[in-house]
Amino acid sequence: MNRLRGRLGGGHGLQLAGLVLYTAVVAHLLRLPCRVPGGAVAEQVPALCATEVGPAATSGTMSGFFTGGPGGDQHALVGMISTVVGWLAARLSALFGADLDGGGFVRLSVVLLALVWLATVVVVSGLSGRGRADAVVLALAPVTALVGFTTWDLWAVLFMVLALLCHERGRPGPAGVLLGLGASVALFPLVVLLAVLLLAVRHRQFRDAAVVLAGTVVAWLLVNGPFVVAAWERELDRFRGAGERPVEGASLWGVWARAGTVPGAAEAGQHVLLALLLGCAAVLVLTLLTRREPDVVQVAFLLLAVLVLLGPSYSPVHALWLAPLVVLGRGHWLEFAAWQLVEVLWWTTLVLPEQAWPVLPWAGSAGWDAQDLLAAVRVLFLVWFVVAVAVDVLRGRTAIRAGASGPE
Repeated sequence: MNRLRGRLGGGHGLQLAGLVLYTAVVAHLLRLPCRVPGGAVAEQVPALCATEVGPAATSGTMSGFFTGGPGGDQHALVGMISTVVGWLAARLSALFGADLDGGGFVRLSVVLLALVWLATVVVVSGLSGRGRADAVVLALAPVTALVGFTTWDLWAVLFMVLALLCHERGRPGPAGVLLGLGASVALFPLVVLLAVLLLAVRHRQFRDAAVVLAGTVVAWLLVNGPFVVAAWERELDRFRGAGERPVEGASLWGVWARAGTVPGAAEAGQHVLLALLLGCAAVLVLTLLTRREPDVVQVAFLLLAVLVLLGPSYSPVHALWLAPLVVLGRGHWLEFAAWQLVEVLWWTTLVLPEQAWPVLPWAGSAGWDAQDLLAAVRVLFLVWFVVAVAVDVLRGRTAIRAGASGPE
């Protein structure tokens, strides 16, 4: 870890902290109208004010620690975090003699998520071999300001990149534990586990992969085991709901349906599972047959991108997941900036009412509006990233990382 500490020396750590603070302030200013007392912004633009980190009625107690959070509707680890934050906000309210419970919960949550994002940026700096550019670009990613501080998924993103760092430093046990914790927030960190397993199949060396798998399972069971036993029906309903999600208009399938290739999104949804299996199989074939060993970051990105691209939805939160791996796997900042610009424009169409969208007369004959066009461009960007990383793998270009030399 000496190399990572060296990267953060000489004021670089303060620079990253300042950039993350700037991103958090931008996110706060974007939603400042939602906090105006008596304002109607929340009713007029509900998507702008929507958040997953709001307080619950019982946020001042610890009763939700083992039962899915104050509202009883969160994943186990998220419930633990939100319960502790709510309890702390209530204690601060009592200490200062003010009604800070609701607002204090939100402010403490944003501060905590800003620290999580800073840790994510620092880890990406440790993984990258391109100096400080990767961390700076990621710290300023607009998608973080748009949705990063409104969802607990930032915790899982941190666990994912930490697991990549531990794997690259030759520490499979901690990598597995981190993946288990990440999977307790969202399932997407498991793409790193799958990438490790695919590379193990390539080398026919399964010892480290088995350690990562065991660590993942043990950590997940320790966090979620009692919760699943106590509320197994609710957890089963969550998995059923995830498997039965309808196809959304922003997904590849929704764009495909609007293009007239299939009758509608419902019919396209019938092909989602088959497409996901074929996409993962393609990544497996690429991993096994390429002449030079691919990078675990590249394989993890391809798996995550395939799941998002061929899945039933493609939301701004998915873009938040993809951002660190795009930064590490590509390193072409004009590409990244163009992609982020499209994400900002598309998010704007989600937030603003339809009458505020620009009129596209040349697209009217196809029945498309600005949001439809931007959804198609988002999908094309993701397709481009998948193709570009796959070509890099075929040409033997690995993602340059400071951790490639192994443990220190």
